[in-house]
Amino acid sequence: MKRCAPVLVFVSVVTLLLFQASGQAQGVGPVVDMLGRPDAASAPPNVAMHVSVIDPDTGRFIEGLSDANFAVQVSGEDVQPAVSTATSGVAVVIVVDRGGISRSGDPRIGRAVDLMEALLNMLQIDGSAGADMVGLIGIRGRDEGGLTPVVPFTDFDPNAVRNEFNTLRTEPVNEVTPLYDGIDRAIEWFTENPDATLQDKLATRRPIIIVFSDGIDNRFSSEAHETIIIDKCLENDILLYAVRMEGGPTDADNLEALAAQTNGIYVSHTPGTDAAVLGLFEDVVTQRQSYRVTFPLLRRQGDYEVRVRVLGTALGDGSDSGTVSSRLQLTRLAVTSPAEGAAYTVPYSSTLGGYVPLQVPLQVALTAPDGIRRDPAEVVYFAGGVRVGSSTAAPTFDVAWEVSSVVTPTGEAVTRDVTLVAVAEDPYLGERIESEPLTIRVTWEAVERTLVDETEKWFLSYWWLLLILALFAIGFLFLLILLIKTRGELAKKVVTQTTGVFKGVTQRLSTVPSQAPGKLVVVHGANVGREFRLGAPVVKVGRDPQFCDFPLYDEYTSNPHFSVQLDQTNFYVTDEGSTNGTRINGMPIRPHQRVLLQPDAVIEAGQTRLQFKRLGGTTRQLGVPGAIQPAGGGGNVHPPTQPARPPDPPKG
Repeated sequence: MKRCAPVLVFVSVVTLLLFQASGQAQGVGPVVDMLGRPDAASAPPNVAMHVSVIDPDTGRFIEGLSDANFAVQVSGEDVQPAVSTATSGVAVVIVVDRGGISRSGDPRIGRAVDLMEALLNMLQIDGSAGADMVGLIGIRGRDEGGLTPVVPFTDFDPNAVRNEFNTLRTEPVNEVTPLYDGIDRAIEWFTENPDATLQDKLATRRPIIIVFSDGIDNRFSSEAHETIIIDKCLENDILLYAVRMEGGPTDADNLEALAAQTNGIYVSHTPGTDAAVLGLFEDVVTQRQSYRVTFPLLRRQGDYEVRVRVLGTALGDGSDSGTVSSRLQLTRLAVTSPAEGAAYTVPYSSTLGGYVPLQVPLQVALTAPDGIRRDPAEVVYFAGGVRVGSSTAAPTFDVAWEVSSVVTPTGEAVTRDVTLVAVAEDPYLGERIESEPLTIRVTWEAVERTLVDETEKWFLSYWWLLLILALFAIGFLFLLILLIKTRGELAKKVVTQTTGVFKGVTQRLSTVPSQAPGKLVVVHGANVGREFRLGAPVVKVGRDPQFCDFPLYDEYTSNPHFSVQLDQTNFYVTDEGSTNGTRINGMPIRPHQRVLLQPDAVIEAGQTRLQFKRLGGTTRQLGVPGAIQPAGGGGNVHPPTQPARPPDPPKG
C-alpha cells in the first residue's frame, strides 16, 4: 500500500492540474443579467426583457449574438425567443471618496475630476428614449457634512454634474471619509428610488457604480458591511468598478476585492496610466447596448420563474433567473341569439306538402376578463348535445340553424325544450371554453289532413274491423235470404227492425259550426309562430290591440291594417287604407277592395308575413227545412261552394 501512495499522489496532482487548466481554458463565462422585470403588459401574450451580456475581463458588451445563442425557460419549459439588439442605456453613479485625495496641495483630486469629465463626455445624456443616466455622490467625514456634493440621476442635464467639479477641485478635505456610506447611497438610488419616473427609466438601464478612491480606511470598513454591499450589488445586477488613485497610505485590498466580487473591474491610476482608465470607461460605456429578448407567455394569470441562458460565446455560457407575470385569464363565451326562453313554431304547409323550413340565427359574444382581445378559430354550437353548426366568422360567429331538423316529424303536434350550448378554445391558453346553457321551446304543428287522408288513415288502422263487418254482412245476408225463403212474414219483420236500427245512425243537420274554419299564422316577424283563429264574420288585423282583433305589434302596420271577412264558406281580405299597403302572395291589393283568400296564401303587412290556413268547412243551413227548390224555381240559386250573388238592384 505504501508503494502505491506516491502513484496516487502523482495521479491526484496531475488530475488537479488538468482540471485547473480546463477551467482556465473555458473561462468563467460572460456576466448575464436580466435588466429590471420582464415586461408582460405592453404586447401580451408576448414578454420582452432586456438582457445584458458583459465580458467580465474587459467590461465590454459582447456583440454579435443571435437567437441561436439564447435559450429561455418558463417554469422549466422551453419557449422560443426572438432576439434583437437594443440601446437601453447605462445608469452610472460616480462615487468620489474625497478623503486622502483632496488634502491641500494633493494633485490626485484634480486628476480624478479630469477622469470624471472624460467619462461624462463619453455618456449620451440627451433626454432621448435610450439616453444614459448619471449621478454624483461626494464623500466627506460624517462630522463634516457626510455625503456632499450630491447630484441625483439625470438623463438630460450633464452640466448638473459638471457644476460640482470645481467644488471637488478646490475644496480641501482633511478628514477620514466613510467610503461604504457613499456606496450604500448609490445602491439605494437604484433599488429604492422614491421618484417613480426615475424608477421606470432605471428599469431597463444597466446599473453601474464607479468609485474613485485611494482605498478604504480601516475605521470605516468591516467584513460584514462589505458582504452586505456585495450581496446587494449581485442581487440587483449592479456592476461596481473601482479606480484607485495611487499615492496614499490606505490599503487597496478591500477596494480590489469589492470590485472583483461584484463582477466589476479594479484599476490603479497613476499620472502615466490615464489611457488604461479611459480605455476601461470606453468599454463600460458599450454596456448601453443590450439584447431585447421576446418570447410568448401562454399561461394563466400568475408569477412564473424565467431563466435565460446565453450559449456559445468565446467566454463560455452564462445565465440569469428572475420572475415574469402573466395576466391571461380564460375567455368567456355567451350565446346572445336566440334569447333565453324564446319560442318558435315550425308551421306545416299542405301546399308545400311538408313543414316550412324555419331558421334560427345563432350568435355568441366573447369577453376577455384580462382585457386582451382574441378570437377563437371556431365556435361550435350544440342543441340537446347534438352538433348543429359551426362558424369561423368572428366576432359573432353567426350560424343559421335549421331548427326543424331537431326532431323527425310524426304528423302530430310536438313541443320540445331544446338546450343550446356554444363551445370554443381559448387561442392563447389552449383551454376549452363553454357558454352557459340556454333553453328555447320549439313546436311542430300537427299535419292538417283532408277527408281522403283521414279516411285512408282510418282504413289503414282499422282494416281488421272492416273485415269483421264484411263477414258479418255476408252472414246477415245469408240469414236474410234464408228467412225470406222460409217465412216471408218473419223476414219482413226482421228487415223492418234492421232498417230502423240503421236509420238511428243518421246524423242530424246542425246550423252551428263545430270550429273556426280558418286561421292566420305568423311566419315572419316579431311574433313568429303566433296564430289567430278566424271564427268571427270580420277580423281586423293591425298594430295595436286596442284597435284590432289580432295585434301584430309591428310599427310598420296601421290601425287597422287589413280585415278578413268570412262570407259563407269563403274568406276575403280587404286593405283598410293602410299606410304601407297589403300584399297577397307578393302582389299588392287595392285599398277597400275585397280579394278572395286562397288556402296557404301569404299576407304581407309591414314587416310581418302571415299564412292563411283552412281548417275545414261547415255544413250550410237550408233555407226551408226539408224544402228542395226546383232547378227552375227562380231566386238567387248558386252552387254551394261559391259565394252568393248579391240581389239585383230594384228596377226603377
